[in-house]
Amino acid sequence: MSKITKLGLGIIAFEGTEHLKNIIYAIRRDVDVVAVCLQEKSYHGDPIDQEDVDEINDLKEKGYVDEIIWFTPTNMHEDKKESGPRYIETDKRNFTLDFLENVMQCSHSLIIDSDEYYDPIDFFKAKEFINISPDIHVSYCQYINYYRDYRHIMVWPFYAYVPFITEAKYRYSFDNGSFASASDPTRRYLLEGGECTYQIMPFDMVKMHHLSWIRKRIEKKVDSWSSKKLFENVQGLRHAVLERYYNYVEGDNAVIMLNVPYFQVCVNRLSRRYIDPRYQLDDVPEPLKRK
Repeated sequence: MSKITKLGLGIIAFEGTEHLKNIIYAIRRDVDVVAVCLQEKSYHGDPIDQEDVDEINDLKEKGYVDEIIWFTPTNMHEDKKESGPRYIETDKRNFTLDFLENVMQCSHSLIIDSDEYYDPIDFFKAKEFINISPDIHVSYCQYINYYRDYRHIMVWPFYAYVPFITEAKYRYSFDNGSFASASDPTRRYLLEGGECTYQIMPFDMVKMHHLSWIRKRIEKKVDSWSSKKLFENVQGLRHAVLERYYNYVEGDNAVIMLNVPYFQVCVNRLSRRYIDPRYQLDDVPEPLKRK
């Protein structure tokens, strides 16, 4: 009998919904439930763009999405100051995990953001690998970060990981997650009492293609990102990030809001594209819209 009896895909969304049709289409045949989790306001209090809500409603109407669930942040993290939004983001992920396990009765889950793409062949092979491996309870995989289009990637000085298919009973912990390598602290699983360890999926089997800096309007990402408050005291950074994105010239570094030297990361142009999503996005971003 298959170990994965019902796989739920939970998508954490607020902006970046232009990618969802591609993301879901690629792996729809290999997941049993697709749930998109929204919230009315960003982690910083800005209202969700109706364009993003309309996009997700349209995907539900057309059968890409099964369920739309709404998350309401609480004030339980007010004492966390600038890190508060990151705790709320962890809550939102766990809220989606609760829904997949307890409402949709999923045996396994995969929680992704609205810009995380998996190649369909790789995804199928990795899912089958987990299915026939009785000791895999929690899995992680590496990812590639894209910049502006599908041919440019940002080069990190380290390997970074995200959770992959995992038994639905596990939850994330911002403070006590059990993952030693570089990863988003809002999605590190809490593994207590030595009940299991995590499995790192082979890079040549499956990898997440993070369309993190591909947007029609990149300022929507910059302004709603949960870590934005960590960089509010860096004068001119938002302007520099947007200027570089919209006026990028081959050979430039990316300017981003991350704790890297001078807020810059090297960008490489791929000799060939790793992914070929069904629905193409424009390679050239829209003109800069200033606040």
